[in-house]
Amino acid sequence: MRGTLHWFIHNPIAANLLMIFLLLGGVMAVPSLEKQFFPTPQINQVRVSLPFPGAGPAEVEEQICVRIEEAIHDLNGIKEIRSTAVQGMGTVLIEATPNYPMQRLTSDIKTRVDAIDTFPSDAEQPIVTELTYRHLMGVVNLAGDLDERELKILAEDLRDDLARQPWISVVDLVTPRPYEVSINVSELDLRRYNLTIDDVVSAIRGASLNLPAGAIKSREGDVRVQTRGQAYDRADFETIVLITALDGTEVRLGDIATVVDGFADVDREIRFNGKPALNLYVYVTSEPDVLRTSEVMHEWVASREGLLPPGTSLTVWRDVSVPFRDRITTLLKNGIGGLVLVAAVLILFLRPKLALWVGSGIAVAFLATLFVLQYTGMSLNMISLFAFLLVLGIVVDDAIIVGESIHTYQEQGLRGDAGALKGVQAVFKPVMFAVISTMVFFVPMLMMPGEWAVSARAIPTVVILALIFSLVECLLILPAHLAHMGPETPSKNPVLARIEA
Repeated sequence: MRGTLHWFIHNPIAANLLMIFLLLGGVMAVPSLEKQFFPTPQINQVRVSLPFPGAGPAEVEEQICVRIEEAIHDLNGIKEIRSTAVQGMGTVLIEATPNYPMQRLTSDIKTRVDAIDTFPSDAEQPIVTELTYRHLMGVVNLAGDLDERELKILAEDLRDDLARQPWISVVDLVTPRPYEVSINVSELDLRRYNLTIDDVVSAIRGASLNLPAGAIKSREGDVRVQTRGQAYDRADFETIVLITALDGTEVRLGDIATVVDGFADVDREIRFNGKPALNLYVYVTSEPDVLRTSEVMHEWVASREGLLPPGTSLTVWRDVSVPFRDRITTLLKNGIGGLVLVAAVLILFLRPKLALWVGSGIAVAFLATLFVLQYTGMSLNMISLFAFLLVLGIVVDDAIIVGESIHTYQEQGLRGDAGALKGVQAVFKPVMFAVISTMVFFVPMLMMPGEWAVSARAIPTVVILALIFSLVECLLILPAHLAHMGPETPSKNPVLARIEA
């Protein structure tokens, strides 16, 4: 190592080139780094959900959850199975073992679940989904003096338009009540036409559907025949025929029932500034960039405000880029404040040029860390920015120790390369072992298990990289700069000159 130190001190151009390379690499890496609010966790889970309308939790557990568990429990790659049974819905959550192919496990689970033929006849089709993490980027609020249906239709159009914008993957309209067509039949009307509830249900089930009817072969080609009878709104349901008399008279559903085309009876009300409102949740699934998505979201809101009906408004109600920018601002303020304090102390007790080169070591170490960080799979997020704040004080300590040692030997008469080499050799071992012991303390965090372990790994990754480049800067670059400082100019102030003497 002594030869390396000696070579860099005697070749200041190499030291400067190394410093410029690290600085430019860090500056060029910043735009390409992913900018997230939180790191993307590894969610190795598959969810099987099956609606069972009208069934209680006990029935759902016995007839849905248990049967799914029995069908998939012996599959390879399953670490844990958790089931939840609630009113009208059964959900089975399967957690995979680490590093097991999720597509293969999802396919195996779907094959087993689709083969189950003992589900209740009233249960709907099972839905098998591989869970993926979506980054919430913000919430756009739509508020206005419109009735519920008009507000929801407008929100659905805006949702589809916002989802087509760049840097946005998914937009969810999560707060409106779902559409519902309710059919109310009185017992008196049923008796009048000698009908039962089952007759009405069977008529609706048989009439409100779309069915393929085969194909007609011809010389020009095949003509597909389909029956289109699916009912969607009140008018469609009211025309469903219940009874056809011998004389051709028809009794339709609208003659004996009240069809209400409205919303599900859910206790839910959203208001924003006193007006009815709905929320659009903006997500990004891959390669998230908090700053760009925020910019797109604000530009889209500004461009759509003039196209809204009178009395309605669009507002970015939540923007995750705000705390992200605040964390960056905190990092910059702390870094600048630390540089100022370090420079002031070094100027008072050592030399101004020494303060300049020691302070530049922070920029070199941090930008070099950003340069390498892009190749580690990490991103700029709230956790990694916290790690930069954490290591800020440690990084500058190494440069201060090396700089003060070199300054001491230079004051004793060893000028140029000899003073720099002697100064860095005197503190080489203490600085090296101090930095290595600090890095060892953070190494166990790299091996933490769990889906959120990637969040914790950002801290040791940033700290270890920053400390490595802090060593590179203070042992290879800083001595080369301090070796070529000229002798200190004596102070013209008689008081300070007497103190220096």
